[in-house]
Amino acid sequence: MIAAGDILVRAVAGGGGAMIRVAGEEEAGALLGPQLHLFRPDPTRLDPWFLAGFLGAEDNIAGASTGSTVLSVTPGRLRVPLLPLEEQRRYGEAFRGVHALRAEAQRATRLAEETARLLSGGLTGGQLLPSRDDDGTATRSRGGD
Repeated sequence: MIAAGDILVRAVAGGGGAMIRVAGEEEAGALLGPQLHLFRPDPTRLDPWFLAGFLGAEDNIAGASTGSTVLSVTPGRLRVPLLPLEEQRRYGEAFRGVHALRAEAQRATRLAEETARLLSGGLTGGQLLPSRDDDGTATRSRGGD
């Protein structure tokens, strides 16, 4: 069963989405699914966000992956530096910030795509009309000018 603070690693690289993530409270008690590896760090010795950050580094995943078409991750080949706990926590906070930035960027992308979809539907469905300049001509996009 998954516990908050566990590190979940997809067994197969690629396919989009996060390769490695820290389990939150909402996942606590869930069963580990197929194609996932679980790391359960001792928080008195290893910061979970530090571990997830280094395990999820692109070069680390590449070095721990085998195969030509489907890349399988071998957990034993993943590398993590040995650092004192206080330094791990500093890295962990930085990796947590990177995670938050990535999550907000993905949210912004979803919202922008939804907005574009709604605008396009409004234009084609007649609910929206293109804007006009003061001289009565339709406003042109400035992107290609």
